[in-house]
Amino acid sequence: MDSKTIQLGDFVSAINEAISGVVIAVGDEITIESTEGFPIKFTPEELVIEPKKWLETKDFNGLYNKKAQDNSISSRPKRTTRVKAGIPPIIIDLHIEKLTKNHNRLEPWEILDFQIESARNQLEWAINKRKQRIIFIHGIGEGVLKAELETLFRRYDNIRFYPANAMEFGAGAIEVYRLQNSI
Repeated sequence: MDSKTIQLGDFVSAINEAISGVVIAVGDEITIESTEGFPIKFTPEELVIEPKKWLETKDFNGLYNKKAQDNSISSRPKRTTRVKAGIPPIIIDLHIEKLTKNHNRLEPWEILDFQIESARNQLEWAINKRKQRIIFIHGIGEGVLKAELETLFRRYDNIRFYPANAMEFGAGAIEVYRLQNSI
């Protein structure tokens, strides 16, 4: 990623560190103000723009006006789309820094085990409470946590899972949908 794509005000995260914040200076190095309030310098290759925060900073009024204009010209009937339940999903962030404060002392296998056990506990709770949709945010790393989550979810007959909406939750998320009982 080059510094031309990252702009002032973008919300970014460091690729190899648990640091995120708002871009406050762009040059050969990019300076961000971390969520803790500290200025930190990175090279452009070390940062990634967070999708949801990035979308909030952009102006899409022209896009919406164009779409409304296109719809008024079109004479074909509207397609009905299936709307998911009006109840918002439960969102569970499995990043280790969100789960425990003492993650620096853990070995990588302990971190993965802790994340999987947290996901299992949250899933069991959601199923027992008859929650319809759960979003598990696993992040984009090497894919180990994602694979382990998929293995966990396959053990349940009454749920279906698929990638969550990337525009809303980023590329590293899985949506779990609990099927209704046929009793």
